[in-house]
Amino acid sequence: MRVATEHRVVPAEPGSTIELVVDVVNTSDLIDGVTANLIGLPAAQVEVEPKVLPLFPSAQGQITLAVEVPSTQPAGSHPITVEVVSHGAGAVTQHVDIDLSVSARPAVRLGRTPHTVRGRRSGRFVLDVENTGNTALDVELEAQLEDSRTAARFTPRTLRVDPGVTTPVILVLKGPRMFTGAEVDRTAAINLSAKRTNVISAMQEAETEAALQAATTVVLRQRPTVSRGVLTALVLMTIIGLWAAVFLLGVTQVLSGDPLTKTAPASFFPVSAETAAEGGAGTDAAGGTAGGAEAAGGAAAAGGGTASAEPAGAMPKDGTLPAGVGGTIEGTVFATSNKLPVGRILVEAFRDGRQGRQLVSSAATQADGTYSLAGLFPTSYTLRFSAKGYDPIWYKSATGAGKADRVSVKPQSTSDGINATVTGDPATISGRLDPGNSLVPPTATVTARPLDILTPDGQPAGVVARTTTDASGSYTLRDLPAPASYEVSIVAEGYFAKKVLTAVSGGEQRLQPSVVPSASAGAISGTVTDGKDPLGGVVVSTTVNGEAISVITPTVGAVGSFTLGDLPTPGTYLLTFSAEGHGSTTEIVGLAAGATDNTVKITLVEGTGSVQGTISDLDGLGIGGATVTVGGAGAAAADGTTPPTGTTIPTTTTLTEGESRGSFTISGLQAPGEYTLTITKEGYSPQSVPVVLGASGPASSVDITLTDQLGRLVGRVVGPDGKAYVGATVTATNGLNSWTATSGAEGNGGLGDGGYRMDGLPPGTYSVTVRADAMLQQTALVRILPGVRSEQGLRLGEVG
Repeated sequence: MRVATEHRVVPAEPGSTIELVVDVVNTSDLIDGVTANLIGLPAAQVEVEPKVLPLFPSAQGQITLAVEVPSTQPAGSHPITVEVVSHGAGAVTQHVDIDLSVSARPAVRLGRTPHTVRGRRSGRFVLDVENTGNTALDVELEAQLEDSRTAARFTPRTLRVDPGVTTPVILVLKGPRMFTGAEVDRTAAINLSAKRTNVISAMQEAETEAALQAATTVVLRQRPTVSRGVLTALVLMTIIGLWAAVFLLGVTQVLSGDPLTKTAPASFFPVSAETAAEGGAGTDAAGGTAGGAEAAGGAAAAGGGTASAEPAGAMPKDGTLPAGVGGTIEGTVFATSNKLPVGRILVEAFRDGRQGRQLVSSAATQADGTYSLAGLFPTSYTLRFSAKGYDPIWYKSATGAGKADRVSVKPQSTSDGINATVTGDPATISGRLDPGNSLVPPTATVTARPLDILTPDGQPAGVVARTTTDASGSYTLRDLPAPASYEVSIVAEGYFAKKVLTAVSGGEQRLQPSVVPSASAGAISGTVTDGKDPLGGVVVSTTVNGEAISVITPTVGAVGSFTLGDLPTPGTYLLTFSAEGHGSTTEIVGLAAGATDNTVKITLVEGTGSVQGTISDLDGLGIGGATVTVGGAGAAAADGTTPPTGTTIPTTTTLTEGESRGSFTISGLQAPGEYTLTITKEGYSPQSVPVVLGASGPASSVDITLTDQLGRLVGRVVGPDGKAYVGATVTATNGLNSWTATSGAEGNGGLGDGGYRMDGLPPGTYSVTVRADAMLQQTALVRILPGVRSEQGLRLGEVG
């Protein structure tokens, strides 16, 4: 194959489309199919016409590549390559080098966020400098201020912006101090000036050109330190304070003549929590019952200030009160997501004391969301609701204790209905779709629909999350409202939908078990003819899960039709068609998940048969592009005569790609008969095998292994310590040519640690040398035989 083009230097404008025409000549003896693609311009959109150029031997054609140059393609000369690939004749891939000269188109845009900032002294703005052209720019910013007392500071003021890049610049406007007065708008006009960073002299560009300009405005709305509203409030507060002082002074004068009285309740006296729990009545130092201020005064007078027993009704001053004495707080905690009760939420009661806020009691909500805090002193409390995966809140719906509503508790009473609503953090549900018997996991759509969340109008909520499985079949549904119960649906084309029910709590990352999808059964149907009319009595067979199944085409009614149903999908099936007196043939049919193929049409020629098989190398890998030629005595005719003179014997080529690489099928051979298959492939020794065809029955199958005409060399490189050495250079030479390989890590090309491999060595004697930095090289002689894998280990020496 020979390629050429007239385009060596192609000028282009950014965003334009250019056409590259490549002339191709088929210099081989085979019909060729040629394709082309562009290398070196990954962001470009390329249209190739035609997609595949068919060429007969010695024929010439053209391939046109329409290349859309990206609008942001940097200016200058860019080397690109047109790669021309032969798909039929197997010719060496050709490359055509072209210089793409892209002209410069500088452009710049200036944006700002926000437009107006309200502040007391200064405002901060973000200026976005975007290079919308294809060449680097040196940018300088300056501000024009209406007021000389206003200052502007850029960070940075000058900068370089590459093509397609947006760079932020911080602008700070600072005005004079304002203690009182009205708000003042201070406007600044921002001007941008940009010049190209460099000029491409090779493209004959001018050394100087006009600078690019852009502009925008920002406003600092400056407010005073003390507003008019604050001044008014201070005046009113002063008036109210003076009035209150006068009022309190008058009340004090009026009440100053009343005698002082003081009464101490029984709860004033300290008592241990254990004594209070026993319920015993206290006695004073004189053996009497203390019952009020009089008893307190008598005890103090008689005992010198120390009482040996507490009065009746005294209560402890810390901890919780005895059962039946203190108060109780009860309520239910609900979830914001589904309005249902939530369990395992920690409820804590705090009260204010001399040491600040103190934790008094705590409890956890039950499964039905209820809680109870008992034995509380008669006072007011603040409640906090918290749990892992939930936002903590204070009763009632406050984010901090300072804004919380207080709950009053009375002795021997219950404050119920103290309910709260907590918000859970978003949850995630992850899982995996197991492909089962399929080699490639199907792409599935996974959705999550809450079962207990309603819309504001009381209707069930729809799908709240949707994703698709990745290449490994895994999926993750994110940002799910929680807590809630969900129905997870997994839908893949050709498979039955799978639905899984699960529940998540606040912030939970739930991992679901793997799901194996089940596909609906498929079917293969079609017709069999003898080339003219439908043919009955044909046995159609295949293999399903290791078991052979077959059907026979009817001889009456729908003559020649067949259907193989209930076939597991996805799968690939080899169908064999045979009939008495007509030989046999095969057909490969692939079924996608849940698919049905009713387009199979088979022709069985009377007195013919078929041969199928696989051509592989010594490693068991299929060989594509091998030529299979049928020769031999031919088939005996039905009356015993020899076949007509000039009968054409078929020739075919093995498949070159896919799972069936190296396979072949030849049909239309006269049967019964004896044939010889000859397999040839460049670089391999030809081989012939005999094949015998019966008058009817399954197609004959042969598996053939070809031997290389060239040899191969493998081995392992070790260092001075005897351990595998990775990265050494191995060179083999026969005096005419040299081959090079590098010792790799384990798993590289199926070799072990330190292994190397050289393929395609002509038979002969080779000098093999291993080299590595700071090591002594080693050389060995190796004999290479055709089709044989030779091994040679190499050891590096230590310097010094």
